[in-house]
Amino acid sequence: MSNGAHAAAEPFQFFTVEGVVRVGDRKANTVRELLRGLETCSDDSIYYHMIQMSGRKEFVNGNASNGFAKWVRAMPECGGLSEQLAALDERYYSSIEEMRNDLRTVVSEYIAAYPECADQVTRIPFYFCEGRELGLVPLELTAQTLQEFRRSVRTMSIESFYLHFVASASRAEMQSNDFSIWLWENLGLHELARKINEIDLTKHTLESARESILQLIDAEPVRLA
Repeated sequence: MSNGAHAAAEPFQFFTVEGVVRVGDRKANTVRELLRGLETCSDDSIYYHMIQMSGRKEFVNGNASNGFAKWVRAMPECGGLSEQLAALDERYYSSIEEMRNDLRTVVSEYIAAYPECADQVTRIPFYFCEGRELGLVPLELTAQTLQEFRRSVRTMSIESFYLHFVASASRAEMQSNDFSIWLWENLGLHELARKINEIDLTKHTLESARESILQLIDAEPVRLA
């Protein structure tokens, strides 16, 4: 029996997450104030704007991959900074502190290169928010075969896709994602797992990343039926 039809001993359980957003008192009206905020805001705020916010619907087909990049993008006098912030791929950080340091470096180096941008006041301030996850909610979606897995990935919500592919704890611990780990450990599809893990979200929206996964599954040299 091929791996495509093989039933895994441990099925993949799809989840989504429920949560609320708390708007903090700290805000920024300029890029220099953004830098100060990055130096003093909570780890939860960094996590929200870099990771949790990226899964929200308005980011799915947008040009910014995190909340900091999205805010700067509305400032035409700071051309290029948004792209630099968006290029920070949250999947490959092992800690919030590393993420914070790179954010600070990008913004501080940009201010040094373009000081005229630092104190331009934006029309809409940036508020440092924190996301509070209320818990994981299991969906009525499971998969034991590659065929079932493909079907579920195609129909799952974008919030659930983000949770498993980008924000899962395995990203920080193993530099991988829930999909790749399950395919590797339960179906023995090592090459497929590796290719899915190498999808670069800085070059994709969440929807196009999902489509890339489906295409990689379809290209597998195994029968899905």
